[in-house]
Amino acid sequence: MESMQRQIPASQEFVLAEGDTSRIILPALLDLAVEAMYLDFRKLLEEAGITDVRPTHGCVFRFVHGDGMRLTELASLAGLTKQSVGEIVDDLAKLGYLERCADPTDKRAKLIRLTEKGRNAQRIGFTLFAQLESDWADTFGADGITALRALLEEIALAKAPAAVPELSRAAATPKPASIP
Repeated sequence: MESMQRQIPASQEFVLAEGDTSRIILPALLDLAVEAMYLDFRKLLEEAGITDVRPTHGCVFRFVHGDGMRLTELASLAGLTKQSVGEIVDDLAKLGYLERCADPTDKRAKLIRLTEKGRNAQRIGFTLFAQLESDWADTFGADGITALRALLEEIALAKAPAAVPELSRAAATPKPASIP
């Protein structure tokens, strides 16, 4: 993948404590890394023939699986308003990636569920992110990417456990005892 060509004029740089502009604040570095990965992801996604999925759709593809979930649960997991997620769901339903169906436990409620097209796009997306992570390990070193992932998972689990149910489940699963 080619490198990002983002240039920020010196006059727009955020000046850190004591006027040190040689050190970029951590949130800015994280944003730049995320942006770089998403630019590569978008390119690969388009090469895979998925051209109608937008970055905002990611919250649905990340969390919706199996028999689906209610809009309120999806909004809570995504950290977005119910109204915002409702618009994203409407968009994805129009594109054929989602469907709404009756909740078998409450006929008044609707579940949001991926269609076959949606499950295929989700599978491709997860595969592409795994490929990008592997590419980054090749480029920046496997040990560094493994350590970065471990640290980010630790931070996410400590600071936003509700936003990472995958990690919460993994942390709650007892590790098998080692045999001496």
